[in-house]
Amino acid sequence: MTYEQAVLKAQSLTNDLDKKHSLLWLFIELLEIDHSTYYMNLNENLNDDMSHHYFKLVNKYLDDLIPVQYLVGHSYFYGRKFYVNDNTLIPRSETEMLVLDTIDLIKERFLNKKINVLDLATGTGCIGITLKLELNVDMTISDISEKALDVARKNVNKHDLDIKIIKSDWFGNINDKFDVIIANPPYIPISQDVMDIVNKEPSSALYSGIHGLDSYQEILKDAKKYLNENAIIAFEHGYDQKDALYKLAKKHFKDALIIQKKDLANLDRYTYIICGDKNE
Repeated sequence: MTYEQAVLKAQSLTNDLDKKHSLLWLFIELLEIDHSTYYMNLNENLNDDMSHHYFKLVNKYLDDLIPVQYLVGHSYFYGRKFYVNDNTLIPRSETEMLVLDTIDLIKERFLNKKINVLDLATGTGCIGITLKLELNVDMTISDISEKALDVARKNVNKHDLDIKIIKSDWFGNINDKFDVIIANPPYIPISQDVMDIVNKEPSSALYSGIHGLDSYQEILKDAKKYLNENAIIAFEHGYDQKDALYKLAKKHFKDALIIQKKDLANLDRYTYIICGDKNE
Protein backbone atom coordinates (compact mmCIF):
# COMPACT_ATOMS: atom_id res chain seq x y z
CA MET A 1 0.00 0.00 0.00
CA THR A 2 1.35 3.43 -0.95
CA TYR A 3 1.20 6.61 1.09
CA GLU A 4 -1.63 7.92 -1.07
CA GLN A 5 -3.58 4.67 -0.98
CA ALA A 6 -3.38 4.53 2.82
CA VAL A 7 -4.67 8.06 3.26
CA LEU A 8 -7.42 7.66 0.66
CA LYS A 9 -8.54 4.41 2.29
CA ALA A 10 -8.72 6.11 5.68
CA GLN A 11 -10.55 9.12 4.25
CA SER A 12 -13.10 6.87 2.56
CA LEU A 13 -14.33 5.89 6.02
CA THR A 14 -15.87 9.32 6.65
CA ASN A 15 -17.83 11.92 4.72
CA ASP A 16 -16.77 14.71 7.06
CA LEU A 17 -14.31 17.02 5.26
CA ASP A 18 -12.65 18.19 8.50
CA LYS A 19 -12.08 14.58 9.53
CA LYS A 20 -10.59 13.81 6.12
CA HIS A 21 -8.10 16.64 6.66
CA SER A 22 -7.36 15.32 10.15
CA LEU A 23 -6.65 11.84 8.79
CA LEU A 24 -4.07 13.28 6.40
CA TRP A 25 -2.56 15.28 9.28
CA LEU A 26 -2.44 12.10 11.38
CA PHE A 27 -0.58 10.23 8.64
CA ILE A 28 1.96 13.01 8.13
CA GLU A 29 2.62 13.42 11.84
CA LEU A 30 2.89 9.68 12.38
CA LEU A 31 5.55 9.40 9.67
CA GLU A 32 7.24 12.60 10.92
CA ILE A 33 7.22 14.15 7.46
CA ASP A 34 5.80 17.41 6.11
CA HIS A 35 3.11 18.01 3.51
CA SER A 36 5.64 18.56 0.72
CA THR A 37 7.38 15.27 1.43
CA TYR A 38 4.04 13.49 1.45
CA TYR A 39 2.95 14.87 -1.91
CA MET A 40 6.34 14.19 -3.48
CA ASN A 41 6.19 10.57 -2.30
CA LEU A 42 2.59 9.57 -2.94
CA ASN A 43 3.70 6.29 -4.53
CA GLU A 44 6.15 5.42 -1.75
CA ASN A 45 5.30 2.06 -0.17
CA LEU A 46 4.15 2.06 3.44
CA ASN A 47 5.54 -0.85 5.44
CA ASP A 48 3.08 -3.26 7.05
CA ASP A 49 3.87 -2.29 10.64
CA MET A 50 3.29 1.40 9.98
CA SER A 51 0.15 0.66 7.99
CA HIS A 52 -1.25 -1.41 10.85
CA HIS A 53 -0.39 1.30 13.37
CA TYR A 54 -1.92 4.05 11.23
CA PHE A 55 -5.24 2.28 10.77
CA LYS A 56 -5.36 1.39 14.45
CA LEU A 57 -5.18 5.12 15.19
CA VAL A 58 -7.67 5.88 12.42
CA ASN A 59 -10.18 3.63 14.16
CA LYS A 60 -9.55 5.31 17.51
CA TYR A 61 -10.18 8.67 15.88
CA LEU A 62 -13.29 7.75 13.90
CA ASP A 63 -14.87 5.21 16.25
CA ASP A 64 -13.73 6.32 19.70
CA LEU A 65 -13.57 10.04 18.78
CA ILE A 66 -10.13 10.51 20.29
CA PRO A 67 -8.58 13.70 18.86
CA VAL A 68 -5.69 13.09 16.47
CA GLN A 69 -3.48 15.37 18.57
CA TYR A 70 -3.90 13.07 21.56
CA LEU A 71 -3.18 10.05 19.37
CA VAL A 72 0.22 11.39 18.27
CA GLY A 73 0.92 13.19 21.55
CA HIS A 74 1.49 16.67 20.19
CA SER A 75 -0.04 19.69 18.53
CA TYR A 76 1.22 22.96 17.05
CA PHE A 77 0.84 26.50 18.31
CA TYR A 78 2.38 29.63 16.84
CA GLY A 79 4.49 27.43 14.57
CA ARG A 80 5.96 25.39 17.42
CA LYS A 81 5.34 21.82 18.54
CA PHE A 82 3.82 21.24 21.98
CA TYR A 83 3.34 18.02 23.89
CA VAL A 84 -0.34 17.31 24.67
CA ASN A 85 -2.38 14.61 26.34
CA ASP A 86 -5.94 14.23 27.57
CA ASN A 87 -5.21 16.22 30.73
CA THR A 88 -5.08 19.46 28.75
CA LEU A 89 -7.00 21.30 26.08
CA ILE A 90 -5.59 21.04 22.59
CA PRO A 91 -4.08 24.40 21.52
CA ARG A 92 -6.27 26.13 18.93
CA SER A 93 -5.69 28.72 16.23
CA GLU A 94 -8.12 31.15 17.89
CA THR A 95 -5.77 31.38 20.85
CA GLU A 96 -2.88 32.31 18.56
CA MET A 97 -4.73 35.56 17.85
CA LEU A 98 -5.00 36.20 21.59
CA VAL A 99 -1.24 35.87 21.85
CA LEU A 100 -0.59 37.98 18.75
CA ASP A 101 -2.81 40.81 20.00
CA THR A 102 -1.22 40.66 23.44
CA ILE A 103 2.26 40.86 21.94
CA ASP A 104 1.24 44.00 20.04
CA LEU A 105 -0.27 45.56 23.17
CA ILE A 106 2.84 44.79 25.22
CA LYS A 107 5.16 46.29 22.61
CA GLU A 108 3.02 49.43 22.38
CA ARG A 109 2.47 49.89 26.10
CA PHE A 110 5.75 48.81 27.65
CA LEU A 111 8.20 49.46 24.80
CA ASN A 112 11.47 47.77 25.79
CA LYS A 113 10.70 47.39 29.48
CA LYS A 114 11.19 43.91 30.97
CA ILE A 115 7.77 42.94 32.27
CA ASN A 116 6.21 40.29 34.48
CA VAL A 117 3.46 38.14 32.92
CA LEU A 118 1.05 35.60 34.44
CA ASP A 119 -0.63 32.92 32.31
CA LEU A 120 -3.61 31.63 34.31
CA ALA A 121 -5.17 28.21 33.62
CA THR A 122 -2.15 27.49 31.47
CA GLY A 123 -2.94 23.91 30.38
CA THR A 124 -0.17 22.94 27.96
CA GLY A 125 1.64 26.18 28.73
CA CYS A 126 1.50 27.21 25.08
CA ILE A 127 0.39 30.80 25.77
CA GLY A 128 3.01 31.57 28.39
CA ILE A 129 5.77 29.71 26.56
CA THR A 130 5.02 31.55 23.32
CA LEU A 131 5.05 34.95 25.02
CA LYS A 132 8.34 34.07 26.70
CA LEU A 133 9.89 33.01 23.40
CA GLU A 134 8.58 36.01 21.46
CA LEU A 135 9.27 38.75 24.02
CA ASN A 136 11.59 37.29 26.70
CA VAL A 137 9.29 38.45 29.50
CA ASP A 138 9.47 37.20 33.08
CA MET A 139 6.83 34.47 32.92
CA THR A 140 4.75 32.66 35.51
CA ILE A 141 2.29 29.96 34.48
CA SER A 142 -0.28 28.39 36.78
CA ASP A 143 -3.03 25.81 36.77
CA ILE A 144 -5.17 24.07 39.37
CA SER A 145 -4.48 20.67 37.77
CA GLU A 146 -1.22 18.95 38.67
CA LYS A 147 -1.62 16.69 35.64
CA ALA A 148 -1.94 19.72 33.37
CA LEU A 149 1.15 21.23 34.99
CA ASP A 150 3.06 18.02 34.23
CA VAL A 151 2.29 18.65 30.56
CA ALA A 152 3.23 22.32 30.83
CA ARG A 153 6.47 21.39 32.58
CA LYS A 154 7.41 19.05 29.74
CA ASN A 155 6.81 21.84 27.25
CA VAL A 156 8.81 24.35 29.27
CA ASN A 157 11.70 21.87 29.39
CA LYS A 158 11.31 21.07 25.69
CA HIS A 159 11.79 24.73 24.84
CA ASP A 160 14.55 25.10 27.47
CA LEU A 161 12.99 28.08 29.23
CA ASP A 162 13.19 29.66 32.67
CA ILE A 163 9.52 29.90 33.65
CA LYS A 164 7.99 29.84 37.12
CA ILE A 165 5.36 27.07 37.38
CA ILE A 166 2.79 27.25 40.19
CA LYS A 167 -0.12 25.02 41.15
CA SER A 168 -2.87 27.44 42.04
CA ASP A 169 -6.65 27.82 42.04
CA TRP A 170 -6.63 31.18 40.26
CA PHE A 171 -4.69 33.52 42.59
CA GLY A 172 -4.67 31.18 45.59
CA ASN A 173 -0.91 30.53 45.55
CA ILE A 174 0.18 33.59 43.58
CA ASN A 175 2.29 36.11 45.49
CA ASP A 176 3.79 38.39 42.83
CA LYS A 177 2.43 41.36 40.90
CA PHE A 178 2.22 41.44 37.12
CA ASP A 179 2.15 43.81 34.19
CA VAL A 180 0.08 41.39 32.13
CA ILE A 181 -2.38 38.67 33.10
CA ILE A 182 -3.50 36.50 30.21
CA ALA A 183 -5.98 33.64 30.29
CA ASN A 184 -8.00 31.35 28.07
CA PRO A 185 -10.03 29.92 30.95
CA PRO A 186 -13.00 27.54 30.88
CA TYR A 187 -15.95 29.42 29.37
CA ILE A 188 -18.58 26.93 28.20
CA PRO A 189 -21.92 26.98 30.11
CA ILE A 190 -22.49 23.67 31.88
CA SER A 191 -25.75 23.12 29.99
CA GLN A 192 -24.21 23.56 26.53
CA ASP A 193 -23.54 20.56 24.32
CA VAL A 194 -20.16 20.36 22.60
CA MET A 195 -18.85 18.26 19.75
CA ASP A 196 -18.19 14.61 20.58
CA ILE A 197 -14.45 15.02 20.04
CA VAL A 198 -14.31 18.07 22.31
CA ASN A 199 -15.95 15.88 24.95
CA LYS A 200 -12.67 13.93 25.10
CA GLU A 201 -10.91 17.01 26.45
CA PRO A 202 -10.91 17.61 30.24
CA SER A 203 -14.25 19.00 31.40
CA SER A 204 -12.55 21.13 34.06
CA ALA A 205 -10.86 23.07 31.25
CA LEU A 206 -14.12 23.54 29.33
CA TYR A 207 -17.03 24.34 31.64
CA SER A 208 -17.51 27.37 33.87
CA GLY A 209 -20.86 27.66 35.61
CA ILE A 210 -24.39 28.25 34.35
CA HIS A 211 -23.47 31.08 31.98
CA GLY A 212 -19.84 30.13 31.35
CA LEU A 213 -18.61 33.23 33.17
CA ASP A 214 -17.51 31.92 36.57
CA SER A 215 -13.82 31.82 35.60
CA TYR A 216 -13.80 35.48 34.54
CA GLN A 217 -15.63 36.55 37.69
CA GLU A 218 -13.10 34.69 39.85
CA ILE A 219 -10.18 36.30 38.04
CA LEU A 220 -11.52 39.85 37.86
CA LYS A 221 -12.73 40.12 41.47
CA ASP A 222 -9.18 39.62 42.78
CA ALA A 223 -7.00 40.74 39.87
CA LYS A 224 -6.27 44.28 41.11
CA LYS A 225 -4.25 42.92 44.03
CA TYR A 226 -1.91 41.20 41.57
CA LEU A 227 -1.45 43.97 39.00
CA ASN A 228 1.19 46.64 38.61
CA GLU A 229 0.26 50.09 37.34
CA ASN A 230 -0.77 50.38 33.69
CA ALA A 231 -1.34 46.64 33.47
CA ILE A 232 -3.15 44.62 30.81
CA ILE A 233 -5.60 41.75 31.26
CA ALA A 234 -6.14 39.64 28.13
CA PHE A 235 -8.99 37.13 27.79
CA GLU A 236 -10.24 34.70 25.21
CA HIS A 237 -13.95 33.93 25.60
CA GLY A 238 -17.00 32.50 23.89
CA TYR A 239 -18.33 34.25 20.78
CA ASP A 240 -21.58 35.14 22.57
CA GLN A 241 -19.97 36.43 25.79
CA LYS A 242 -18.70 39.80 24.54
CA ASP A 243 -21.32 41.97 26.27
CA ALA A 244 -21.17 39.99 29.51
CA LEU A 245 -17.37 40.29 29.58
CA TYR A 246 -17.58 44.03 28.97
CA LYS A 247 -19.97 44.45 31.91
CA LEU A 248 -17.79 42.31 34.17
CA ALA A 249 -14.68 44.24 33.17
CA LYS A 250 -16.33 47.60 33.84
CA LYS A 251 -17.69 46.36 37.17
CA HIS A 252 -14.20 45.63 38.46
CA PHE A 253 -12.16 48.11 36.37
CA LYS A 254 -14.54 51.02 35.80
CA ASP A 255 -11.84 53.42 34.59
CA ALA A 256 -10.07 50.96 32.32
CA LEU A 257 -10.07 51.04 28.54
CA ILE A 258 -11.84 47.94 27.21
CA ILE A 259 -10.86 46.69 23.77
CA GLN A 260 -12.82 43.83 22.21
CA LYS A 261 -11.84 42.04 19.01
CA LYS A 262 -13.08 39.35 16.66
CA ASP A 263 -11.31 36.18 15.57
CA LEU A 264 -10.54 35.22 11.98
CA ALA A 265 -14.05 33.79 11.63
CA ASN A 266 -15.44 37.25 12.50
CA LEU A 267 -16.70 36.03 15.88
CA ASP A 268 -16.35 38.09 19.06
CA ARG A 269 -13.55 36.26 20.86
CA TYR A 270 -11.18 38.54 22.80
CA THR A 271 -11.42 41.18 25.53
CA TYR A 272 -8.47 43.32 26.63
CA ILE A 273 -8.62 45.42 29.79
CA ILE A 274 -6.11 48.27 29.68
CA CYS A 275 -5.57 49.73 33.14
CA GLY A 276 -3.95 52.86 34.49
CA ASP A 277 -3.19 56.49 33.82
CA LYS A 278 -1.68 55.87 30.38
CA ASN A 279 -5.24 55.75 29.05
CA GLU A 280 -5.90 59.38 29.96
